[in-house]
Amino acid sequence: MNTITVPKERLLAALVENRESHRDIFLKAQEHYRERMIAELDRALEEARAGGEIRRMFSLPVPEDHTADFDTAIGMVEWEVNDTVELEQHDFEQYVLNKWRWAASFAANTEAYLVST
Repeated sequence: MNTITVPKERLLAALVENRESHRDIFLKAQEHYRERMIAELDRALEEARAGGEIRRMFSLPVPEDHTADFDTAIGMVEWEVNDTVELEQHDFEQYVLNKWRWAASFAANTEAYLVST
């Protein structure tokens, strides 16, 4: 079975729930990223003022926001005129199971910021 037909409202509910979860994780990671970046900048400024090495690069990964991917998928479902939507396996994996092609990168990128929460 490579395709299934699902109720539009059920698919929409899954997408909205996954979007909200993604956005919450991103916002928490972004908050911790800002805190860590400010601490790094403060430390670099202290070092520069003390005559130490002036650091111009920081190795903190910037949290990824893929909310737009969810918004596009939600918009497509909302524009669907039928009460059901046909999904292929990869669509189901992304929209329902939340296994997007960027999922591993997103998890690795945000994990360091969320461990301490």
